[in-house]
Amino acid sequence: MVNLGTLGALVALLAGGACAAEPDWRRAGGDIFAVAASAAAPGPEEAGPPQLAPLAQPLQAAVEDAAARHRLDPKLLHALVAVESSYQVRAISPVGAGGLTQLMPATARELGVADRFDPIANLTGGADYLARQLVRFGDVRLALAAYNAGPERVARLGRVPNLPETQAYVAAVVDCYLALTAGRAIRTRGDCRRANP
Repeated sequence: MVNLGTLGALVALLAGGACAAEPDWRRAGGDIFAVAASAAAPGPEEAGPPQLAPLAQPLQAAVEDAAARHRLDPKLLHALVAVESSYQVRAISPVGAGGLTQLMPATARELGVADRFDPIANLTGGADYLARQLVRFGDVRLALAAYNAGPERVARLGRVPNLPETQAYVAAVVDCYLALTAGRAIRTRGDCRRANP
């Protein structure tokens, strides 16, 4: 049964023009009901699709140019450089590999790289060598293993060699590639390890 007094008060309230005002529901449990549609957070269709920031790595333009010459993904070349030299132009390994992409002297000569410590020449040579391995093996992991352990060894085995250094190398470059793909900035192998959520 409707209370006629309450109904009369409601009719009087509506007749007085109160229906044009936005109700204030804050005292009734928060302002979830009082938020106007225009003030609401933009929906997915209004905000646009989520976008990662553009790649902003050291030597960005030089890496992109070297990668483009051989149709490599620049993120893969960046990952290789981070693992090989941590972007140190004058890096030298214990076995004599040098520069950003750690070219051995004989490999550099074969690739036409006169100065392994010239960053542009080194990146171009490293991109060339990596592209050759990708074409030969048709698999990123095998190409990376060939880059590290030598293509003849990988061709003979048909897999990533059971060498701890090579297995760690392949895993590190893949981790760096995935980190870059996810929009993370990296400089060293350590930057590429999966972050704990």
